[in-house]
Amino acid sequence: LKAGLLRADRAKALPQAQQPPSFALFFRASSTMGCAQSNVATGQNASGPKVEIYALTASMNSMGAVLLVQDKKIGALVPTMIGPDGTQKPEYLAMNPYGQIPTMKDPKTGIVSAEGSTILRYLATRYAPELYSSDPIRAGYIDWAMDNFTTRVYPDAVATIYPLQGFAAAPEDKAAAGKTASEHLDEFAKFFLREKFIGGSKPSIADYKVAPFFFSFAHPAVQAESQVICPERIKQFVSDFLAECPSRDILNAAGGWSLKELLDKKLPEPAALLTAASPEKVEACDVLEGKVAKTGKTQLYAVPASMNCLGPLILGLDLKVAELV
Repeated sequence: LKAGLLRADRAKALPQAQQPPSFALFFRASSTMGCAQSNVATGQNASGPKVEIYALTASMNSMGAVLLVQDKKIGALVPTMIGPDGTQKPEYLAMNPYGQIPTMKDPKTGIVSAEGSTILRYLATRYAPELYSSDPIRAGYIDWAMDNFTTRVYPDAVATIYPLQGFAAAPEDKAAAGKTASEHLDEFAKFFLREKFIGGSKPSIADYKVAPFFFSFAHPAVQAESQVICPERIKQFVSDFLAECPSRDILNAAGGWSLKELLDKKLPEPAALLTAASPEKVEACDVLEGKVAKTGKTQLYAVPASMNCLGPLILGLDLKVAELV
């Protein structure tokens, strides 16, 4: 989004005939709000209209953004049902033509955006910079964790948690799906949770991203019904995150629609609240300490035949800042 705004600002300086086709669409809402020129207040107690997160409390994809805006007092949840009574309404499709949640609307800027990670990056960049480091090394680590989770762990949530919530069909081989999820959780924890949080000693947007999912993976129903073995390190992370999250109660209770309440329905009795810390405490330590940006070209370990690799490779070569290894 930052890159898009930067390109749009540059495009405004071009003659109208040279402006990219997407320029008018991107600025359709913000032009009337003075987005590009406004001096919007930032911070936890920014005055004026609040950010709106159109979502469900039962949506793990949505709850990271919901928790963030409530914790920082910059916005609120707008309960939105999936289907004809919510995400398929014309007014909603005008904001998000894909008819999915979450969707974010910022009345201050006129910006409308979607996708959990994109929303978190926008919120931190504009209102909560302490959640998204100004250090490119730490910021890159945060981005890596979010992208890795999306491509590697999120499919496991679809296979093992969504069926229990009624959002997807159960896999044919539950045991295999549970085993894969357990392995991926362990891998994620061993690399990205070497510190107390992905953000270091305090949560970052990456921690807000993964917390609702890890909260659910740690629920006894997921372990019993989907055969997922949740690592103790993940459980400790959940405990530590809840301690730092003022809005944590919405994960446990939301009129029958919280993450916990939906999963509780799969058990004879409701599970205990997921707030108790495990005996194994993780001390904060800076795993990125001593890593500094160096001179010389960036080395990209890639294969030119890989579509995943070609984007950054072409960009690095075009800018003359990278070399293929």
